[in-house]
Amino acid sequence: MRRDTGMQKKTLHIISHSHWDREWYMPFENFRIRLVELFNQVLDLLEEDGNGFEAFHADGHVLLIEDYLEVHPEQRSRLENLVREGKLFVGPWYVLQDAFLTSGEAQVRNLLYGIEKARELGGVTMVGYYPDTFGNISQSAQMLQGFGIKHAVFGRGINPVAENNQVKNEENNGFTSEVWWASPDGSRVLSVFLANWYHNGMELPVGRDEAQKRIDIVVPNVERFATTSHLLLMNGCDHQPVQRDVGAAIRAMNELLPENYEAVHSNFPKYFDELEGSIGQLHTAVGELTGQITEGYGLLINTASSRLYLKQWNARLQRELERWTEPFSVIADQFGMAYPRHLIRHAWKLLMKNHPHDSICGCSLDEVHREMETRFMKTSQVAEALTTKALTFIASRVPQPDVISPSLSGYAITVFNPLERSSGSWVEVEVYAEEAIAAEEWQLLDSGLGQSFVVQVVDEGIVSGFTLPDDQFRIRWKKRRYRLRFYASKVPALGFSTYYWMPAQNKNAVATNQALCAQSGNDEKVLENERLKLTVHINGQISLTDKRNNKRYENILILEDRGDIGDEYNYIQSEDENDLRLGTGGFTSLEDCSVPGEPRLRIGQSWSLPQKREGKKRSEEELAHKFEWLISLEEHSARIDVELTWTNLSEDHRLRVLVPTDLETGDVYADSPFDWTKREIVPWEGWKNPCRTERMQSRVALKEDMEGFMIATDGLPEYEVLRDGRNTLAITLLRCIGELGDWNYFPTPEAQNVGKAQKVRFSLIPLGQDMFEGFNEADAFLYPAKAVAVPIRELGANEDDGVPIRYSLADLEQTHPAVRLTTLKKSESEEAIVLRLVNLMEEPCEVDLKLNSQSNPIVSKGLLDESTLAEPLKLEERDTLRSLRDQAGAKRIETYLLKQQPKSREG
Repeated sequence: MRRDTGMQKKTLHIISHSHWDREWYMPFENFRIRLVELFNQVLDLLEEDGNGFEAFHADGHVLLIEDYLEVHPEQRSRLENLVREGKLFVGPWYVLQDAFLTSGEAQVRNLLYGIEKARELGGVTMVGYYPDTFGNISQSAQMLQGFGIKHAVFGRGINPVAENNQVKNEENNGFTSEVWWASPDGSRVLSVFLANWYHNGMELPVGRDEAQKRIDIVVPNVERFATTSHLLLMNGCDHQPVQRDVGAAIRAMNELLPENYEAVHSNFPKYFDELEGSIGQLHTAVGELTGQITEGYGLLINTASSRLYLKQWNARLQRELERWTEPFSVIADQFGMAYPRHLIRHAWKLLMKNHPHDSICGCSLDEVHREMETRFMKTSQVAEALTTKALTFIASRVPQPDVISPSLSGYAITVFNPLERSSGSWVEVEVYAEEAIAAEEWQLLDSGLGQSFVVQVVDEGIVSGFTLPDDQFRIRWKKRRYRLRFYASKVPALGFSTYYWMPAQNKNAVATNQALCAQSGNDEKVLENERLKLTVHINGQISLTDKRNNKRYENILILEDRGDIGDEYNYIQSEDENDLRLGTGGFTSLEDCSVPGEPRLRIGQSWSLPQKREGKKRSEEELAHKFEWLISLEEHSARIDVELTWTNLSEDHRLRVLVPTDLETGDVYADSPFDWTKREIVPWEGWKNPCRTERMQSRVALKEDMEGFMIATDGLPEYEVLRDGRNTLAITLLRCIGELGDWNYFPTPEAQNVGKAQKVRFSLIPLGQDMFEGFNEADAFLYPAKAVAVPIRELGANEDDGVPIRYSLADLEQTHPAVRLTTLKKSESEEAIVLRLVNLMEEPCEVDLKLNSQSNPIVSKGLLDESTLAEPLKLEERDTLRSLRDQAGAKRIETYLLKQQPKSREG
């Protein structure tokens, strides 16, 4: 008998779901068998009348639907009917990705492809669903608003979550279930924080006694955080079989609940519709949500260093797609090559299958991560082939030089710049010759044939290869390969410049190599240019001086090793009194291995480390490790590039590189998707975890007045600022652990990385007054120029017939360096070019975007979903360029759509 309390009507929204980790403690295909069984049951339940099973939430992403339909394609029409009828709820994501370890543009593709697929299936659930994301990034609200999504659901970032989905919610830190979640630009979405996790309504009992017991527990728990009369119960959990009798369970609850309560089988659109009409004054959570105001345990931040080889793969392939494959396919399209939209989409989808949190975070079984490597290789094959095709298409259509030898000997070398500002860069290119070349009698000329450049030529001998022409059978060949290295000055932004390597008309005009070398002293060597000076002493001490402000950084590049008794989720320092090991014992060798324009040092270092853990301590037995450093300082650059290689022999440890900065500041800056995030170095007073690591995409910086220091990394996303009185930056290079962790014991011997060759790359960038100037150096490190050589005899004779010798599609040369390009691609649905920028500053910034006038574009503001936002913008004519002047709001993501304007017909 229900009791009439005369109080406010309250609704328990029970949403059936199963949180579907595609791969985790079992490999993908094992989970897919359970997925097929799940959806077979769900489709039957949704079609059956009178069972009280009204709706099912398909975990917010569509990849699981694709996985199901690959096995049961005949069920597509049934599934689509249920989506259209508002019973099966799919999307908006393609995959439920990790937010910190995937790029902003990867997350945009995720929503683009997920929404498109959901619409194909009958309709998209426009709710940003982050049930188990390992922390939430600052720009989530702005991204969702860019797709017209006004609601979000998230599970982590406020209260810690312990093993096996146990929520520690005794304290709510002032947060309620319903919050406004805002990005730093001011965008906000109405959000629901799953304070009782996404399993608070799982396996609801049907019997009266058990139902009453459950009501007495779950309803007060939900009400404790709720601000409205609409209470959310999530009926499911990880890989949870669907509760077939949930209708009967709801009826049992309604018989026992007070009169003013009603339990309904609900869905997210219905829940948010009713929530919108009942919310009052809500707390606003601004920016990233990473559990900052907790004790610091159970936040899963150390997944950033688990299986770092996966992060390195992912970073490289995201850069390839975003800065090479897409933009240069756009540029090649301007000159007649068809834009390979479907193949690019195929590459992105392959890559995104590695982006779920249990995948890219490296916290699954060994078998899972071996399969990931195969996907990375497939993505690499597609992306790099498409990049090569676009670059070769362009390079093979530049004109012949005005002055050529009678035999048409020589090569056009086209250098490509993927950055949004012009850039000078040392480049290497391979040239394949039919016969030997007297390189000392050849010269490298700029596109105007007015200046001869220094070029290093290395004869690599005869090699075999093959060509696959578009119009005939394969051709095999043997040729002599030469490797050229030269400095390409001011290559146009998002474009290219052409050089010609050919027999010299005047032998005296051949420029000779003047290779810079490392300077040698007593037991030390020095790398130096006009900006920086690096001193390496045989005793192991390395110092760096910024000659622009005389700031000196002492004892940098120290290796630190500690025992790790944690798992793939969490770093836990060993309890050994002698846990800490520092690689300060000196170097075994210092070798000058400079190349033209780039002084280099190769440094040998030997270091013994404990073999493994013994209980909670480190073993007494040690193994000798040999490390090799390659440190370089390019001419004209303001950064030190570092490459470290070694073979790991030890288990259960974490290896980091330490860079003391001695900068006095309480804040650290790190890049996250579409943001340059400011974080406090000292955690809040309730933080207890001795580990205070954080995540970045590729760069982290400290800044004090007119000085600062940045480190850019290639796929090393974990850092820490040590509270050691020197504000030392620590970058994790390797973490070796032997178990998965969480709810059971799952051994992961391959996560120990024993016997595997390791190679890491990072760059040291001293900063001056403007911190954002360091971004240009970081980009030069992460996105070096590429070059393609084509025999002159294969080129056309006239520029009017093909591609110009110099070209820039767009540049931001006159815009503050805080405004960065994030994408240049073709629209998914039409022939518009999508160009996206982000303003990383906390204040508006003027944008001066120069566009090549040959494309004659109509430019409009757009949204992330690639829809047009407003009327076309006015462009200013400037010689061969058109200039777009606009204002990027503080922390705003700005998308521009460039459409080809019809050319007027003469006569």
